[in-house]
Amino acid sequence: MRRNDYQAAAKQLIGGVKAISEEALIRSSAGVIDFISGGEGDTLGLANKAFGQAMNPYMEVIFDNMAMRNFTYNFTFAPRNADERDDVQDIIKLFRFHMAPELKGAQHRFLTLPSTFDIHYMYQHSKDYASENNFYSKIATCVLKDCTVDYTPNGVKSFQDGSPTQITMSLAFMETELLTKQSINAGY
Repeated sequence: MRRNDYQAAAKQLIGGVKAISEEALIRSSAGVIDFISGGEGDTLGLANKAFGQAMNPYMEVIFDNMAMRNFTYNFTFAPRNADERDDVQDIIKLFRFHMAPELKGAQHRFLTLPSTFDIHYMYQHSKDYASENNFYSKIATCVLKDCTVDYTPNGVKSFQDGSPTQITMSLAFMETELLTKQSINAGY
């Protein structure tokens, strides 16, 4: 039709109608034979076998939406002294703080949005120089969905002051942007 070849278009249309008519005839004939013979035969399957064809299940996937990408990072802390213990506690508190919203308004009826995170994979060229590692896919701006902390990953063990000898922390991030072809071409 686009090339104004109406004769070829008509032939294709007639060919399509003919194929549909033949399929309908085979299906209806098989249904009649199954009904007359009492019913539970596979006449359509036998007909398809006789004509050298198989049924197309017309399985199609309907695209509905994309899921946001999720990233999980696991850390194990084993502080050796009071300074390291305090640093670990500060790190855990920092992530938990930025994961949570804040109450807003005179009656505290509103919540602010949690903090966002920009995660980059880096590598160290030398002692004083680091840059982003382009061999890993980039990650769009994320929110922290979950911060799970286990203060007793190997049983209850603590230093003399009661602080744990080992702590594990798992951070679950989710991107705030959908992954598209354009973002993949940009390295995401």
